[in-house]
Amino acid sequence: LLLGLMAAAEPRSAKEWASRTVYQLLTDRFASDGADRCGDNLSVYCGGTFKGIKDRLDYIQGMGFDAIWISPVVANYGDGYHGYWATDLTSVNPNFGTVDDLRSMVDAAHSKGIWVMLDMVVNHMGGTIGDIGGFKPFNDNSHYHGCDSCPSDCNIHDFTSDNEVEQCRLAGLPDLNQENEFVANELIEVYTKWINNSNIDGIRMDTVPEVSPSYWKKFKEGLGDIFIIGEVFNGDSNYCNSHGSNLDSVLSYPMFYTIRDVFQSQQDMTKIWQRLSEYENVFGSKTSVLGTFVDNHDNPRFMSQQGDSKLFLGAILLSLTLDGLPIMYYGSEQYFKGGGDPQCREKLWTSNYNTQSEGYLYVQTVNTARKHLSIWESPVENQYADSNFASFNRGKMLVGLTNVGSNGGNVKRTVTSHPFNVGDTVCNIFYPEKDCVTVSDQGFMFDMNGGESKVFVPQSVAKKLSHQLLHKKLFQQ
Repeated sequence: LLLGLMAAAEPRSAKEWASRTVYQLLTDRFASDGADRCGDNLSVYCGGTFKGIKDRLDYIQGMGFDAIWISPVVANYGDGYHGYWATDLTSVNPNFGTVDDLRSMVDAAHSKGIWVMLDMVVNHMGGTIGDIGGFKPFNDNSHYHGCDSCPSDCNIHDFTSDNEVEQCRLAGLPDLNQENEFVANELIEVYTKWINNSNIDGIRMDTVPEVSPSYWKKFKEGLGDIFIIGEVFNGDSNYCNSHGSNLDSVLSYPMFYTIRDVFQSQQDMTKIWQRLSEYENVFGSKTSVLGTFVDNHDNPRFMSQQGDSKLFLGAILLSLTLDGLPIMYYGSEQYFKGGGDPQCREKLWTSNYNTQSEGYLYVQTVNTARKHLSIWESPVENQYADSNFASFNRGKMLVGLTNVGSNGGNVKRTVTSHPFNVGDTVCNIFYPEKDCVTVSDQGFMFDMNGGESKVFVPQSVAKKLSHQLLHKKLFQQ
């Protein structure tokens, strides 16, 4: 089905996206509207569709998410269930449905107040250079970079060399030549049509460093005001900032590595504030829309390497409350434990979409409090940390975290800087009736057992949250 033009989407700015929480999913793995197609083989199509997403939007909304990031939707090479091996940028992947199915899903999401972010690829196509004759719209050798300045196999080996990264092939994939005027303009035209046709609200852009910064400036200007967050798969903040400077934001990979260090490997929690301080110096105001995450489709899941759910929940809590655009990978709420690709790309329907699981209810609680207090409008303040404890507040939400784990015993800390007044009664959002304290002039004491984290809000807010939430399970423990 060839792409046509429909009514233009309303662009969403970076400032507007700062208020959102994003649920990342792979279309092929989130929800099927038919039979399972892959069994235990996660390297092929499993049967997820746009209609499947549409039918399960309540599951996403029930956790408090108001945006989704879906994997690329264009026709793909071979078993390209993930979407990153395009063969025809003008056609929808028929395994997922039709363009009308995509638009219907987006419209249904909008009707529930959920924005949609579409994953796009500008760097490469699928298959090998020998396959390009049948590709659309780039079917000529001139549309791709040659190998003159590349290693003998034409692939990227030295990821510290910008020239090699931009000019050579990523794992053998045909590398688009954006210096070619036709390619440069056609990419903008094709993706503008996808934006208009599907009515999406934002873009996640794949493999940003593999394309020259000058082209990103042209591409962004060509697409207009729509929000673009880019993938810069690197732990160096300066590298991420320089390569993503012509986009609205980048995925927060440096903080991802810090979160993994602190919670998965139980390293010193002062590293959190060291990283955030670095962010403020490097990214400045863009920090508020850096995509903060714990898991994604390109890395082994947290729980594949650290099975303690208390440590995982602490990491999730930090990602949902720290400065940035929170992004949670599907299946995290069900404690999925898949290892490296493709094992980290499990089928969510194996969980039966359990809305009473501990992870689901935990995320629901945090997201509800986050939204009620509009914490994105308040800066991160009163940061404190030592080797095993960290705390901070955003407005009237005070967060306390520990990385001792479920067998770590009792952790007590008194913080002298906090957002409450002496005499205020504040309650933990996870146990709003049982865990309340009156603030004294001696500071605020966190008393945490078994690796738990706590989030304190004014008692009046906690009562509203306990009535608003759809569950009581956590509150009865």
